[in-house]
Amino acid sequence: MARNVDAVLFDFSATLFDDAAVLTVTGVRAAAGERGVALDDEQAARLVEVSLATVDAPAGHARREGCDRSADRHRTVWTELLTEAATGFLPGQEPRTLADAVYACLTDPLSWRAYPDTAPVLTSLHRAGIALGVVSNIGWDIRPAFAALGVAELVTSFTLSCEHGAVKPEPALFEAACTRLGVPAERALFVGDDPVRDGAATAVGMPVYLLPNHRAADRPRGLAAVLAIAGC
Repeated sequence: MARNVDAVLFDFSATLFDDAAVLTVTGVRAAAGERGVALDDEQAARLVEVSLATVDAPAGHARREGCDRSADRHRTVWTELLTEAATGFLPGQEPRTLADAVYACLTDPLSWRAYPDTAPVLTSLHRAGIALGVVSNIGWDIRPAFAALGVAELVTSFTLSCEHGAVKPEPALFEAACTRLGVPAERALFVGDDPVRDGAATAVGMPVYLLPNHRAADRPRGLAAVLAIAGC
């Protein structure tokens, strides 16, 4: 069967790795403990709750806009928001310490769970001779997450916003990804979940496949459809 594309580029969060189960009670407790703060399960769960409420509120979204352009900017913005969330949370405890613990958990490669179909689909595409890339609006190096999954060697290039100073939906990030793979945009399929940020790949001539919004860490993401689209 003739291949329909020469490369497939994937978004990271909510496409290959789950974004809803990163901050866990166990992870936050461990990160806090490493910083000398003992939290019980109830306290850790509450800290996760207030942290997410703050960063996901409209004001939090507005302040986070564009912060993925650099690792320093990402850390600064997120830490400020998480410090505000932790202020007054634990009497006698510095909120910045709690914020650092939550941020460490967020950016820990082992905190990110791949969907069950991530590794099998990447492997199948690679075996079919299709070049693979990852394009992400992200503030830290996500390569270790792929290494932990055992698929880092399958990905030819990682085009990360914090390393390029550009974010999706800007064309520059998509163009850079195609250039690094050495394929024209029309021969590279983009797979993501966000119709605005990921769908913008069409502006540079890339065909796009958008995954459904509904997802769960322990269920296949629907990535098998990519194999048929790619002509595998």
